[in-house]
Amino acid sequence: MNNIKSAGLCVNVILAIFVAFAMFGNFIIKNSVESLEKELKSINESINNDVKSIHILKAEWSHLNSPERLRKLAAKHIELEPAKAEQIINYASLPFEYENNADLRKAAARRNISNIANENRELRRLAKAQR
Repeated sequence: MNNIKSAGLCVNVILAIFVAFAMFGNFIIKNSVESLEKELKSINESINNDVKSIHILKAEWSHLNSPERLRKLAAKHIELEPAKAEQIINYASLPFEYENNADLRKAAARRNISNIANENRELRRLAKAQR
């Protein structure tokens, strides 16, 4: 009977140690979960603050870029006048650095235009061929 009592006592001690380890493990896991929940709450609060800030910035951006406000600022700070007829010139009359006289300039402009026209004809031909 002594052996049965000592075996029962041994089983009880082992169970007590197992329960103690289980309680200690449960305590550690509980503390880990609580700290992770605090971190999650902090992150969610930060996200909410960022969303509020973005909302405020969008409202400010739409105010700053309103056409009426920009029109007023442009009228106040930029002194623009309508274009005069003398300010508008033809492409052929643009001065090129590599040419000195007007005849060469006009000839170069005509060559440029004819080259573009030839390229357009070639593109049209290729487009028709693909159809």
